[in-house]
Amino acid sequence: MNEIKQILQREIEILNRTEQRDNKPRFSFNFLKTHPGLWLSMYICYALTVALIFTTDFLGWPAFWGATVFILVMSVLMLLDINPKYRFEDIDHLHDLRVCYYGEWYYVRTLSDAAVTEILNHHATPENVKAGISHLLSNKGNVDFYDVYSLTWGNAPASRV
Repeated sequence: MNEIKQILQREIEILNRTEQRDNKPRFSFNFLKTHPGLWLSMYICYALTVALIFTTDFLGWPAFWGATVFILVMSVLMLLDINPKYRFEDIDHLHDLRVCYYGEWYYVRTLSDAAVTEILNHHATPENVKAGISHLLSNKGNVDFYDVYSLTWGNAPASRV
């Protein structure tokens, strides 16, 4: 079973490296491109706030500068994009808060053909895992990380993996 785990970990490392998944923030305009209405509404609300600030007697320059700093900070934060690292330990941990951040990537990311072939041809791979992978390939056409994890470890606790 350790051999299969090593193959999966190597595939995860390859995905992390090729997709630059390193948990580092980068500037990206993807959010602006995908949600232009949110940006527009944020700046419309800012303009309305500034109008309210200067039309009332009890608000003034401190409120204006506070709103301006807030809008600038939010604009910069929305331009940050973080690609989270995939980790073997996250597979099948639906109760963890990391699922909110990482998503359930192991259901949608498929193993490469080379990794599937290596698992099928490895002498330490149990026959039920080989049969399950062959069945998935014939029915689904591909095998994802969770398929291999489920076939290999089933409902075993993570500490046994």
